[in-house]
This record gives sequence, structure tokens and C-alpha cells, in this order.
Amino acid sequence: MAFGWNELDALGSLMSGAFTGLAFGGTLWILLRDGKQIREANRRRDEERRDDERRQARLVFASLDEGPSPAEVERVCPDEDTRDYSEVYVRVFNHSVEPIWDVKVPVPGRERRPLLYERVDPHSSELNGWLDAPADWHLMNVGAGCPGTPHWIPLEVSFVDNSGRRWRRSGRAEPVRLTDSEDHHPL
Repeated sequence: MAFGWNELDALGSLMSGAFTGLAFGGTLWILLRDGKQIREANRRRDEERRDDERRQARLVFASLDEGPSPAEVERVCPDEDTRDYSEVYVRVFNHSVEPIWDVKVPVPGRERRPLLYERVDPHSSELNGWLDAPADWHLMNVGAGCPGTPHWIPLEVSFVDNSGRRWRRSGRAEPVRLTDSEDHHPL
């Protein structure tokens, strides 16, 4: 069987189209695969960056405290005879290597007026208190101290890390970075 120029030209065009299609498909497949790898690498890098940002925030928390000892109260306020048991003390712990700033801890029953701490140094803690809490505050918010009742409550703490990012953490839960619109606690 003999082919003429028209048949050979058509066969050449057909094969050229097939190879062009294969080359286009192969290129598209390579681009999609590389794009997926790039997106995955970007996602991992973003995750690592967010994890690095949270590293300091994970080392900050607040908890109820018994407050200053009677000896400390006597040293600071020598005129006070007895300790008022309606006082609620909160200690903010910063176990990180950087200071934290503008710390706010809303206490149940006093959410609109959180306890404020200007700065908590690295590897230290700061104590503040609500000195005129209702006499039954501990009973209503913490528990009677009976077996099976909690002796603590998860306190929320918001603060600015040393890089200027604002965080909120409730108890020992994972910290949440606040956006500019969420930046200020309602007062």
C-alpha cells in the first residue's frame, strides 16, 4: 500500500498533535505536582511560624493564689490586724525567656474590671488581688473544698508578648492570637 503526500502530511499532523498533547499534559502534570509540593511547603512553614509565635504564649497562665502570707501583709501593711477572707488573689506565671506586657485577668464576678499587671518578667510570677470580693466568692466560684469538687477554676489571661502580639489563654488550653478587632477586653 502506497501513501501519497496528503496521507503522510495528515499522519505527520496527527502524530505532531498527539505528541504536543502529551507534552502539554506532562507539563501540566509536573506543574500541578510542583504546585502541590510548594503549597505543602508553604503550609508547613506557616505552621512552624505560628508554632514559634505560640511558644512564649504556651508558657503563660494564671491561677488563683492564697495571697501574701500574714508576715508579708504585716510587713507591707503593719496597721492591718487580720486578713480579710473576701480577698481573691490571682498569680500570673511567665515561664518563658521573654517578659510579657499589659496582662489582664478577668475574675468571675468582676469580668468588666479585670485584674491588671503591667509586666511579668521572664521566669517569674506576679500577684494581684481583688480585695473587696463578696464574702462567699470562693464558695460560689471555686467550690466548697469537699472531696470531688474542684479547688481551682480555669482563669483566662490576655497579654502582649515581647514581639507585640496579643494573646488570650484560658487555663492551660492552647493560646489564641487575637486580631486587632479583638485586641481590647471589654471594660
